[in-house]
Parts: sequence; structure tokens; C-alpha cells
Amino acid sequence: MRFAIFCLLLTVGLLQTDAYAQRRQQPPKEEPLALPADPRLVEIHREFVNKAEKLGDEYARKKDWEKARVAFSEILKLVPNYKPAVEKMKVINGELSNANKKVVTVEAREGWQDTGIDVVAGSPFSFRTEGEWIFVHIGDANGLDIPREMRDYRLGSLIGVVAKSAVPDNDTKPFTIGAQKQMNMPESGRLLLKMHDVFNDDNRGSIRVEITGNF
Repeated sequence: MRFAIFCLLLTVGLLQTDAYAQRRQQPPKEEPLALPADPRLVEIHREFVNKAEKLGDEYARKKDWEKARVAFSEILKLVPNYKPAVEKMKVINGELSNANKKVVTVEAREGWQDTGIDVVAGSPFSFRTEGEWIFVHIGDANGLDIPREMRDYRLGSLIGVVAKSAVPDNDTKPFTIGAQKQMNMPESGRLLLKMHDVFNDDNRGSIRVEITGNF
């Protein structure tokens, strides 16, 4: 009996807030859910989803979008295709993506540059750039040997990294941003940006980067 009740709750959703209802266009088509066979585990799942969704809705009503995101993320870890949580996460991510805005200038001739923005792992961010910069290399007929670790990104492209300090350590993996990008932050820390080049000293120009997200 409890198993059947839980399946029903997961299918139709437990609570809907006004904020979510205003943004919904059509009810999502439900997909089969992967549930454990043990009825006692099902009951634990049901209780967790129920309480976590109520908590997430409470945070959303208070417009504490980051805490709401974490609450619904935990639900989706347990039940990845739970549609009410999936739909609410879309609303939450939309709010977080536009929570704050900052424009920074990234110089072509500099290395990693501090944006002054602290990010949280999983939080959605958007990047939009304006301007042009010049990357050059002066050398002889031997050309330029590009290190293997530099080939993962296009030369001259805007890249970012989330680091613990203004100087990323060797274990920190950069990510491509390019002219425009929307993404979830890979980890928590300080957001740094730069032009991707073997040597930045001889480059010229700068790019204005508009950053929006929860910070």
C-alpha cells in the first residue's frame, strides 16, 4: 500500500507554489521512475522527497534560490527523473542565472585575472562578451611548439577557472567560455578569466565580459 502511495505522490507531485504555477506552460509528461524493490526503502524515499520538496518550496517562497536549488538537487540525486523537481529546478536556475550582474574587463596581455566573484558549485552562470583582442607570436623559422596541455582550448579564446586563490594550482582544470556561454559552475571558489595563449605578454587589446549569476 505504501509503495503505491509513494508512486502516486511522485507522479503527480506533492506541493506546487504560486511562483512555480505562474511559470508553467503545460504539465510535463511523466516518465517511469526507478524505485527500489524493498518497501521499507520506498518509504524512506517517500519521506525524504516529501520533506525535501517542502523545504525547497519554503526557500523558493522566500526567494532564497540557492538553498532551494540545493534542496531540489538532493531530490534529483535520489530520483533523477522526478518531474516536479526537474521543472522547479528550471525556474530556480532561471532566477539564479539573473540574480546578479557584473561587467569585467579581461586584458589580453595578462595571465589569470580575478573577477572578484565567488561562485558555488552547481550554480548557473551566463557569460557574454564584447570587443576584440589580438594575440601574436614573434619567432623564427622554427615556428612555435605548442605544449600538449595548451591544445585543449582554442588559442585566443576566453577561458575561465574556479580556484582557491588568484593563482590556480596544477590540479585546477580550466573551461572554455568563448564569446557566449551558459553553464553550471564545476566547483566552489574564485572565478578567474584570461585569454588562452602560450605567452600572453605580447598580446594586445581587451574583452568586456558581462557575467550574470548568483554571487
